[in-house]
Amino acid sequence: MSLAGTIRRETRRQLRLVRLLWHVVAGAALAHSLLPLLRMRREPSAANALVCWWVRRILAILAVNVRAVGKPHPGATLLVANHISWLDIPVVRAIVDVAFVSKEEVRRWPLIGAMAARAGTLFLARGNSDASSVVADQMTWSLTQHRAILVFPEGTTTRGNEVRNFHARLYQAAIRTRTCVQAVAVTYPHAGSTHPVVPFVDDDTLTRHIWVLLGEERLEAELHFCEPVNARGLDRRTLAEITREQIAQALGTLPAADAINPCGATTIS
Repeated sequence: MSLAGTIRRETRRQLRLVRLLWHVVAGAALAHSLLPLLRMRREPSAANALVCWWVRRILAILAVNVRAVGKPHPGATLLVANHISWLDIPVVRAIVDVAFVSKEEVRRWPLIGAMAARAGTLFLARGNSDASSVVADQMTWSLTQHRAILVFPEGTTTRGNEVRNFHARLYQAAIRTRTCVQAVAVTYPHAGSTHPVVPFVDDDTLTRHIWVLLGEERLEAELHFCEPVNARGLDRRTLAEITREQIAQALGTLPAADAINPCGATTIS
């Protein structure tokens, strides 16, 4: 990169960092004051609008353009997605009013962990069967309350060039409530592959990863909402296999049998 290009990148990074820090602090204040008040007064649409505004501003600061192909299934739905980065969460949340199931470690992230908890995130301690049962019960309750839930069945992030096996136990809540399961393929296209700076993998830290993203001129994100699958009469292993195949086909890692979704595309920038 030329000297001029380096100067532009570092200037962009510093300016965005200031905006991001202010926005995170403002979000933390709102998450501990206005958001609980709206929920206490049973104003879910206003609470959703507040969370949606906050995540969309995060994406705007990072210059992430989100394109959604297809439509999220309305009402109580178990959404399942491949997992590339922490960025998947604001990207999906900018499009869908959904609660997330996330790993327990996220709860300990400075500011963001507390905000995620306030926003309704369910935290799963990997390898703890008792904690998994509690989360499954919480997911079941949320679905009975007509609240959409999103899980990442791979259980870890990837570089976006593969779809790992899906853990079937996370589908139990959909079977209990006989609700639809919808696969969501997440990708960050760049030169025919996944953008190399987006994957949050290995021993990368959140602060270093955000620092790298702040320097990028622009990022593209795509969400492919696949055809919903009715959980009625299916076991969780079958649901896991069907939805994993849908995502793999949408990402092009498997040959597509039929069109993933006939719906049009919308863009958020």
